Amino acid sequence: MRKLWSTIGIGLLATSLLVAATAVGKGPKAPKQAPGAVSVLATPSTLGAADATVTVTGNLKSNSGCRKDRVVRFAYSGTGGTTQLPQTAETRSNGDFTAVLPRPTDTAPATVTLQVSVDEADRKVGSKKGKKQKKGRKITCLAATGQTTLTLVP
Repeated sequence: MRKLWSTIGIGLLATSLLVAATAVGKGPKAPKQAPGAVSVLATPSTLGAADATVTVTGNLKSNSGCRKDRVVRFAYSGTGGTTQLPQTAETRSNGDFTAVLPRPTDTAPATVTLQVSVDEADRKVGSKKGKKQKKGRKITCLAATGQTTLTLVP
């Protein structure tokens, strides 16, 4: 009987050491990186003296977990340098966004570039609430940029 208990004890010890060695060899996986691109369209693209605002529409192209609820930032770049705008937009579930921006402060005639950027974000997908808890897969949604040109006329 003593031999049986010794054999069981040695078997359990060997199994636990094997499991511990296997767990040490595997580290956490790095998050998947999802790139993106921003398309943007400004209406009107040619601004006269009477035009006080520009309506900007666009889309963030990325994987489905990275498209929605991302903050879109705007800046004008022209002869006077780059001006960050306080206005932001948030992407909808399909990646679409819309914003109304003020007219650039550059004097006409001029060409101004509207720069659009979306910051990097970390997401976790695959975890369902109310069901058996999964760890979920981590995704790093990379930053994305886009631009369009506006023409200022007197």
